[in-house]
Amino acid sequence: MLQLPSARGDRRQHYLNLNFYQEYVPAHWMLGKFWQIDAQIYDEFLNLLPPIYCGGGFRMCERLTRDIAATYLKVGNDYWCGFTDLQDTQAGKMVAHIARLL
Repeated sequence: MLQLPSARGDRRQHYLNLNFYQEYVPAHWMLGKFWQIDAQIYDEFLNLLPPIYCGGGFRMCERLTRDIAATYLKVGNDYWCGFTDLQDTQAGKMVAHIARLL
């Protein structure tokens, strides 16, 4: 898993991270990429579309492509966003990985 630039307090950076694949890389490259966000961004996206709840947070019902979706997580007191495969990636694994980094 690779960390992209933090978007904590920066909605613009969050949207740049979400759309990075459109400019520079194929969509599947985004799997496992994650970045820090803040509670405001987390809440905004929680209320944007119907969420798919998962351990540690939720996934967007709108997919990036096929089964790749943005996943929003709360780990301790911090908030994170990253791309996971709805079929293969357990959100709990991503939470555990992030927790080890903190």
